[in-house]
Amino acid sequence: MQHELENARRMASEYAMALDLLAKLSHADSERQAIDSIIDVFTILFSPKIIRFRPVAKKGSIEFDTRTSQQTFSGKFRWTEAQQGFQVQISYRELSLGIVEVDKIAFPEYREQYLNLALSISELCGLVIENAKKREQLKENEARLRQEKEKLEKALAEVHQLSGLLPICMHCKKIRDDQGYWNRIETYIEEHSVAEFSHGVCEECLEKFYPE
Repeated sequence: MQHELENARRMASEYAMALDLLAKLSHADSERQAIDSIIDVFTILFSPKIIRFRPVAKKGSIEFDTRTSQQTFSGKFRWTEAQQGFQVQISYRELSLGIVEVDKIAFPEYREQYLNLALSISELCGLVIENAKKREQLKENEARLRQEKEKLEKALAEVHQLSGLLPICMHCKKIRDDQGYWNRIETYIEEHSVAEFSHGVCEECLEKFYPE
């Protein structure tokens, strides 16, 4: 009876520690950071000599340590070949995200209790990874939008468009600005657009002013 009570207290303490550790992972900024942190949690809880994470093979997934067995994984867990550890499936809302393997744990006689603990936090681990992925995607989208905004602002700064009615002298062709001053047409356009002028002589003026 005393032994069972001690086991219950120890398991309660381990559950509390696991939840406390995982709560601190809720602000992971990337999928890689989340998984590295989860591996740290499993290391603290079970003190294994071997710990690995294998993500579900899918397009665009991050490549982590893939030394784990590639044979088909069915169910929520399976024992390792040495029977001194286990592999647990990490999932979120029935979507498998990867497999954590811990082997050669410090106290293999408690492997049943350790497995129950690992299974109980696996869904929460999946939530941590999923939230980190969404946060990472959100940051990428924000960075992309910021770049597009900067490009647009730069383009708008370079574009000056003439619009509205322009008062122009019917004789000398000067244009009156908003302050009431008359400016040469080329001066006004240069100040209100990105155009620049290069003077020349048309054929009619050439014959009129330079008949020789």
